[in-house]
Amino acid sequence: MKEKLIFVNNCLKELRAIMPEDAIVDADFIRFQDGAAKVKLPTECRDQDVFIICDVNDKTPNPYTGHVLSPDDHVRDIERTIGALKNNPARKNLIIPFQPYGRQHRREFGESTEAADYLRDCHYLGFRNILTVDSHDPDVSAAISKHNFDNMFVTNEMLKEMVINEKIDYTHPENILVVAPDEGAQKRARHFADRFGCNHAFFSKRRDVTKIVDGKNPLVSKQFVGFSPENKTVIIVDDMISSGGTIIETAKELKKMGAARIYVCATFGLFTKGTEEFIKVYQSNLINGTYISNLTYLKEMPMDGIHVIDCTKQLKACIDAIHEGKENILEELGMSFIPVSKLVEDNTLDSEKSNLTLIFNNHKIDLMDLKEKIQENLPSVLIKITRNNKTNKININITLGQHNLGLNYSGKKLVRKR
Repeated sequence: MKEKLIFVNNCLKELRAIMPEDAIVDADFIRFQDGAAKVKLPTECRDQDVFIICDVNDKTPNPYTGHVLSPDDHVRDIERTIGALKNNPARKNLIIPFQPYGRQHRREFGESTEAADYLRDCHYLGFRNILTVDSHDPDVSAAISKHNFDNMFVTNEMLKEMVINEKIDYTHPENILVVAPDEGAQKRARHFADRFGCNHAFFSKRRDVTKIVDGKNPLVSKQFVGFSPENKTVIIVDDMISSGGTIIETAKELKKMGAARIYVCATFGLFTKGTEEFIKVYQSNLINGTYISNLTYLKEMPMDGIHVIDCTKQLKACIDAIHEGKENILEELGMSFIPVSKLVEDNTLDSEKSNLTLIFNNHKIDLMDLKEKIQENLPSVLIKITRNNKTNKININITLGQHNLGLNYSGKKLVRKR
């Protein structure tokens, strides 16, 4: 069963660039002048493992009409793609990094339940696996509790880049504080804080539920709960930056309370009102750096102080693991707990940027060549090679099923880990 990838519209170009060319099915999404649409595929992908990949935030103008598609338009194009495929694929999988309607995850009086309803629609469309990234509320997967719903986290990639780029002293966690801008981000803040071994805090907010302004209840009051940010490096964490107003207001409050430096780390940067305000607060040293992933659409705009982290290799690893039927994909999903010290000090090595020689019984063996030959002949064997930046030791982990062999190499001898 071959892997076939269908990219809906013009999404995730970085991911498309690292996928095998023969696996990509070039779909044509046609829009007529009156707004009606259809999709045309060059193949029906009979008996293939099909992955439909879509970024519902993609704002690239349609080449036929110049029309900018809404999330609803993208969701409908996914349905059109399924209609073109019919029941020919052996398996259908949906890769949708930004979960549609994620913020409509609970019901108030008279409201629709978009997030849960959409997942049920995916089940009716025949998707065997659904993969999203940093779901606004993962509990919504209860709507399809008997089906595969995987939630990928890019925490490791984001933290590593931020700590290295900003030279954050992670060896003194007492000088670091992770802050959630509201109660909803508390769990995320605690998870980040555990990586550093530091404290966390959050802002408790009270809103006027009788009014709706710009799609949300206006803020009445807020209170800081937790350890003081005074003279500390503060990291504000959330799943997304929408307009950015909440993040900037949070940074202002923390600065008033004496925070030394402030960084922002969010999986998705939507910047619905542009980046001008973020650039202003960066230039005024209110926020010292903002880190986001490249897993959703970013239009061309000034990005001073905004760092976009490439997380497409991790997304590709998840797609490959699903295709290969790997039993446990927690590592690919970024759910394994790795302290910041290990993230920063260990460098995963690959053949593109490594030239390492293992001396064994007076024979020189190229490590990457050895790894490639083993995995070519024994694809079920997983080999990961890392270098510790502090000790310069090479760590080799070999996994076969439930069995794991760890080896350390310091340049003189190969030693099995205990």
